[in-house]
Amino acid sequence: MLAPQENLSIISNSEDFNLAGLNTWEKMILKFDKNNNGLYDHFEDNLSSIIKSLPKTSGTGTEIEIIIQFPEKYDYSLATSLFKKYGGTIINTYEYVINGFSGSIKIDKFFQFYDHLKQADIPIFIEQNEKYKTNLYYTSLSLNLRPYVWKDLDGGYKGDRDGSIAIMDTGIDVSHTFFDNYSDDDPDYKIIGWNDEVNDLSDPYDDDGHGSHCAGIAAGQGPPEFDLSSRAVSTVSQDLDFTTYPYPIPDGSYLKFDVFRFNVTNSGKIQVELNYTDITFSNDQIQGWFYLKRGNSVVNSSQKSDITREENLTYFVDSDSLGIYTLNFYGHFEDNTNNGFVENPHSIFRATIHWPFDPPTLGCGNVWQGVAPKTHLVGVKTSDITNVLAGIEWIVKNRDVYNITVLSMSFGWEFAGLPISVPSVINAVDYAVENGTVVVVAAGNYGPGGNLIGSPADADNAIAVTAMNFKDQITSYSSQGGPSYSGNTVKPDITAPGGSSLHLPIYSADTNYDDGDYYSDYFINDTMSAQGTSMAAPAVAGAANLLIEAMGGGGNSWDWNTGKKSKLVKALLLMTATETAGLRREGYTSFYPTLERGYKDVHEGYGRVNIDAAIEAWTVNLTSPINITKMNIWLNTSSTDPYGKHATAGYLNLVKDQNYLINLTVPAGADYDLYLYNNTPNIYGEPIPIALSVSSTKGKDEIINYTATHDGKFFLVAKAIGDPIIIISEEEDDDNGRVEDEMTLFEFLLSPLGLLIIFSCVAAVIIIALLIKKAVSKKRDDYEFIDYEFNNNIN
Repeated sequence: MLAPQENLSIISNSEDFNLAGLNTWEKMILKFDKNNNGLYDHFEDNLSSIIKSLPKTSGTGTEIEIIIQFPEKYDYSLATSLFKKYGGTIINTYEYVINGFSGSIKIDKFFQFYDHLKQADIPIFIEQNEKYKTNLYYTSLSLNLRPYVWKDLDGGYKGDRDGSIAIMDTGIDVSHTFFDNYSDDDPDYKIIGWNDEVNDLSDPYDDDGHGSHCAGIAAGQGPPEFDLSSRAVSTVSQDLDFTTYPYPIPDGSYLKFDVFRFNVTNSGKIQVELNYTDITFSNDQIQGWFYLKRGNSVVNSSQKSDITREENLTYFVDSDSLGIYTLNFYGHFEDNTNNGFVENPHSIFRATIHWPFDPPTLGCGNVWQGVAPKTHLVGVKTSDITNVLAGIEWIVKNRDVYNITVLSMSFGWEFAGLPISVPSVINAVDYAVENGTVVVVAAGNYGPGGNLIGSPADADNAIAVTAMNFKDQITSYSSQGGPSYSGNTVKPDITAPGGSSLHLPIYSADTNYDDGDYYSDYFINDTMSAQGTSMAAPAVAGAANLLIEAMGGGGNSWDWNTGKKSKLVKALLLMTATETAGLRREGYTSFYPTLERGYKDVHEGYGRVNIDAAIEAWTVNLTSPINITKMNIWLNTSSTDPYGKHATAGYLNLVKDQNYLINLTVPAGADYDLYLYNNTPNIYGEPIPIALSVSSTKGKDEIINYTATHDGKFFLVAKAIGDPIIIISEEEDDDNGRVEDEMTLFEFLLSPLGLLIIFSCVAAVIIIALLIKKAVSKKRDDYEFIDYEFNNNIN
């Protein structure tokens, strides 16, 4: 029997609640609830599928977990009482990040509870709780940390000792040498805070490895444990489980993929310790072979074919054979039951790689440390929507206890293999930013071909990070973006190193928990290789922490009550990012960044992160006493030098109604752009350019002539768009420092002779390609798995 209408009505007993607030809330919710029935459309669709799959006799007793939101300041205490009356169990109530609660209830009782709320005219929005999918040396070079930011810039920035980065993920392995143990709220330790929303354990741990890897990238202090020969050690474990593969796999099919890529910097022996076990249930099997390669040349390979075996691959590297090596796996599906197919194939392996790696430190300490090695970490272990909300709630409540200025999140939710929006999480992320925390989120690993960025990266206030390789190319797996959930911004926001299976991965801490689900940990305190936007996000989180250090740190001077400083950090990172236009997305001939000259595109956002320029923008005073600022610099684009300096910046203290002339000298053959930004970003933390000079003419100086509209601090940023052409000549320079009567490469290519050469080369390539195609064309009957995405290629 329904409760009386007057007991549960739209009239809240909260004096702060009002109908105007209700109307605003309903407009927001309609983006996700098109039929306005109080159910998230995705949940409504999923609910129908769940009901169809349930047993007819006992299915209605199956429990589901839900999150229920109410308008801001609405008193929902009577709704929680009603939920309990129908047998529901409250999991969490939320005070800050959303106005609502999460709970578990039987499906048949859920419908009764839902009908009761609707008949009582209670404003609601209901989502289903779902599990999320988890999404360094060269990172330090790529971000210009080693040696410029860590050593040379103002004496060096290595992490805010007064602040911390919260890693919301699978946990942090407190026993690893990257993290120097844990003590609650103790600044003498690396990990100073811990909240386990999954198992409620009191000390940090990581039974997965993903969170430790991300924490190491953001702020790990390194180094890992080396072997007795002082070699680097990294472990890769792989579960090749095809038991749920939707199609029969024919006999003779194969799969191949790169297990591990690594750079040998010194002479010495490579050693690969292998454990391989085929656990296919039937007599069929996956025959596994391993190949150690340098380039395309095999230098050693498996000598055994047993389905359960241990073996070692070794190779001595001399000074002439340094460089990148690859461990490659080849799996052959064998039918031993004579039905033409391999039934339920399943195998596992572990590879522990030892290799000589001792690159120059450039005076900046060990080569394994994370982006902000001197700052602190706070671990928040979560796994699904309800405890992500609880985790963000805990961070908001304790942000000034642990001085949490940055939150890193490398996960998302999907349905039918595609990313989805989660309104409650979006609200929670935006709330955290509005309360002083910079939130950095992995954009996702769904590749290009449409707007493939879901929650939490589609929150307007978040910094959504896509990944680039160490050549500054957007990686093949990085999600292409588009409008955010609200349509108010475009995602992604920025790009950072995320590693690549086609080039080099990211190395960071490997948890000392089991190697995969089947093996105990073989080598403690080692590293793990991975690639994904999951790895790019903590790199930007670390960069944000360095910038906060330059701004005075996250101690008593930080603003914990508004989003003013957290959004300013976002704006500084975005305004100093540089575009990689001209570089193709790896593995594609399309879907690559376009030149937007200071604005966003859907592949890289504002471009690759330049933490050096972001810190310069805050710390370098370019103000001139005569109101004329001259900049004479040398910058390189990503295409010429991915480890070079791509942007430079500083600030100007301007006076209202004064006129200012800013001149950027551009070298011959180069294309630089010049931007002047307001010191206050827009409401989503995006930078506002108030004057710019973006000539596309090579070698033309960029000039801004601006009359200040108000007193204050303004940011000046110069960015490389096209590279200078170095011309060697004995001719004298003119007054502008340019060489007279010299033809640039670009001008030569457009000359009649240049065009003739280009057309001749193109014709020759086409003819050769046609002959090759004809020679090699043949029918292929093999069933092939290529570029297998394994579990460390995660979001």
